[in-house]
Amino acid sequence: MNKLIFAVTTCILLTATSTTMAQRSGQSMQIQYGVVVSSKYVQEASNAPGGALVGGAIGLYTGKGKSSGSKFRRATAGAVAGGAASSAAQGDRSARQYEIQTTSGTVMIISDQTEIKVDDCVIVENPGTTNANIRRVDSTLCDPASAEVVAELQDEMVEEAEECAAAKRELAAADTDAAFDRAVRKVEILCNM
Repeated sequence: MNKLIFAVTTCILLTATSTTMAQRSGQSMQIQYGVVVSSKYVQEASNAPGGALVGGAIGLYTGKGKSSGSKFRRATAGAVAGGAASSAAQGDRSARQYEIQTTSGTVMIISDQTEIKVDDCVIVENPGTTNANIRRVDSTLCDPASAEVVAELQDEMVEEAEECAAAKRELAAADTDAAFDRAVRKVEILCNM
């Protein structure tokens, strides 16, 4: 059951949400924003495939052919990028299931970013074919009085979401320690605000 739940990490269950889409290079970016109304811990066994590419497994994947010390360093950095360093080292991963209330419905996402709290204003970015991202944003975004301004900023929000998705792809493709370190920093800056 936990494996099934965590496999949903890359999917967002939508029921009538506020969504913005942009077509670029055959990719469809969906943006939803709203207030977190519930949050609960879920667990994933360390051998479950779902969600592994954001956390520690990405470090092992990009460390092919490297020394065991380099593989460990990459796995640890990958786990940090996914917010799961200590739990990955302990053999299982903690994650949170968030329910976000939008202006037209709810969004559910499971993420290894565990610092988001109930009542936080968040943006959920789903590139459609890769890991979705959730990040805390200023509460002004969720204020109904900001609707006109938010509509004006949709293109910029989609661009930021696409930059995050590109940073995660760069992390997965990194083939040197320097490229990996640079990509981890990009993910932290662009995806975890």
